[in-house]
Amino acid sequence: MGAIFVIGVSCWFLRKGRERKFALASIKVAAWVGLVSAVLVAWTGDGSAYQVAQKQPMKLAAMEGSYKGENGAGLVAFGILNPDKKTPDDGIVPFRFRVEIPHLLSLLAEREANAFVPGICDQLEGGYVQRDGTKALSAQEKIARGKKAIAAFAAYRTAKQAGDGDAAVQAAQVLNENVDYFGYGYIKNPNDLVPNVPLTFYMFRVMVILGGYFLLFFIVVLFLLYKRELSQIRWFHWVAMWTIPLGYIAGQAGWAVAECGRQPWAIQDMLPTSAAVSKLEVGSVQVTFFIFLDLFTILLIAEVGIMLKAIQRGPEDRLK
Repeated sequence: MGAIFVIGVSCWFLRKGRERKFALASIKVAAWVGLVSAVLVAWTGDGSAYQVAQKQPMKLAAMEGSYKGENGAGLVAFGILNPDKKTPDDGIVPFRFRVEIPHLLSLLAEREANAFVPGICDQLEGGYVQRDGTKALSAQEKIARGKKAIAAFAAYRTAKQAGDGDAAVQAAQVLNENVDYFGYGYIKNPNDLVPNVPLTFYMFRVMVILGGYFLLFFIVVLFLLYKRELSQIRWFHWVAMWTIPLGYIAGQAGWAVAECGRQPWAIQDMLPTSAAVSKLEVGSVQVTFFIFLDLFTILLIAEVGIMLKAIQRGPEDRLK
């Protein structure tokens, strides 16, 4: 983000015919930093995707709009979801159109080109063989075991308060057997386990496509910088300036994938957001929310104003 910002502002100086030496030197440093950063982000992003596949498979399925799992699953490079599809079991095809890269999703998720990657319906229905060789439980089975865990936890606390050691031991045993599904006990409808698929799917593609664009952008900047007179290529100055907001959009798209894709969980498999309820009154939450909203809006306006004034002054005027 910093590299994109520096290149965009420096190209503004070039377009205005100001601070040419300073701008070109800034672009050179920023382009190299940006290129290295883009490669590192792609590498760490691959590791994050692998962790999502291992720990949050429903999020991965939503990111890909995948309802039925398959061996050798492909990665959707581009696709248009069917807006008529509302629930996993409504029988409506999930895509109007898609372009898929064969086997890539299996390779990224399991490090094997022909590995099975479960879809949304697979995870709700269960029965497929997991990576550890066991059969996956259905959502209904997880919900039942979650209710057992919640009841056992309540029984354990009651027994401890009453000083009944034997009852506490029995309750603890039941709890330990079902604790992995504790949060499912709060789920009312299995379909509640499915995050917002369209939002997660499209935001993931915005993030990845822009990430690929940034990598190409830095390469082009370096090529033009060393092979041509970048200060004279006015059309590219516009491209660089309009790339600045794209950096912010990519960051927000990534947050949308992370936060919306993990729904309904505040803590994966342990605490759904519906149960993560504060004791604060609704009015108190609303007041503090709008205070922060107003405060940060004012700070945003001030920050943008200060940055624009600093950019317009330029480095030489400021030093004087």
